Amino acid sequence: MGWRRGFRMVLKGGCAVVRAARTYELEVTLPGGGVQRVAVTEKRVRRLNLRVRADGSVALSVPAGTAPASARSFLEHSAAWLERALARSVRKRAAAEERRREPLISRTGADAGTLPLWGRLVPATEVLGADAPQLADDELAQRIDALYRREVARALPVAATRYEAALGVHAARWSVRTMETRWGSCTPATGSIRMCSRLAAYPPACLDSVVAHELVHLLEPSHNARFHALLDEVCPGNRDARRILKCSPREACANGGTALGSEHDGETTLHI
Repeated sequence: MGWRRGFRMVLKGGCAVVRAARTYELEVTLPGGGVQRVAVTEKRVRRLNLRVRADGSVALSVPAGTAPASARSFLEHSAAWLERALARSVRKRAAAEERRREPLISRTGADAGTLPLWGRLVPATEVLGADAPQLADDELAQRIDALYRREVARALPVAATRYEAALGVHAARWSVRTMETRWGSCTPATGSIRMCSRLAAYPPACLDSVVAHELVHLLEPSHNARFHALLDEVCPGNRDARRILKCSPREACANGGTALGSEHDGETTLHI
C-alpha cells in the first residue's frame, strides 16, 4: 500500500491550520478472480464514493480520518458492483473507439458521399465543399471536425438558454471540443461546461439531452436519484437520446433518429 500526501487548509480556533491529506492505494479481489487497484483519497465528503473513471481507473473518496481497514472493508463488500462497472467501462470505451474509427463519409454503397448532420445524411459536397470527395482522409477529417464544431456552437446558445431557464441555473462558460469518450462534461465548482463537437452528427434531441444533463450537474454533481429526477423533469426524452448516442452516427440516421436497444443506466459511481 503506497502513501502520498497532499495538503488541505482548515480553520481551527480562528486560525488556518494546514493538514496533510492522505492518498494511498488498495487492492481488491473481484468475484471473477481479477485484482483491481483502487486509488483512495481522503476528502471533505460525508460518504464513501467509489468511482470508475472514463479511462477505466478506479478511485475511492473517503471522509477524512477513515481508517484504511474501513476503506478495504467497503471495497470488499462492493467488489461485485465494481466488477460490473469495470465491464461496462470496457464496453463503453470499445464502443467509443468503434465510433471514432467508423468513416463519417462513405465512399461506396448507396449512401456514398453523404455525411451525418443533425440526424440526417446530407451530401458532403453541400456542407464540406465541392472538393470533399477528392480530399485525403486526414484533411477530410479536419474539415468535418471544423463543420461539427461550428454547427454545435451555432445551436448551443438556444438549447443552453432554454434549459438554464428551466433549471434556474447559469453556466459561467460553454466550450465545444473534440472529445473521444464523453458527450459533455461539467465542472460545478467553476460552472464551466464542455460539449462534444460530434453531437452535430446526431439528431438535435441528443444535443438538448447533453446540455440538460450537464446543467443539472450545477445543481447535483453526482448521478444520484435526485440528479435523474431533475433531468427527467426538464428533459423527458433524455433516456431515448442516451440510447441513440450509443449508436454510430450512420445507424442513428438510418433509423430516423429513433432510440434503439434497451434502457440500461450504467453505474459508474457507488455511494455509501
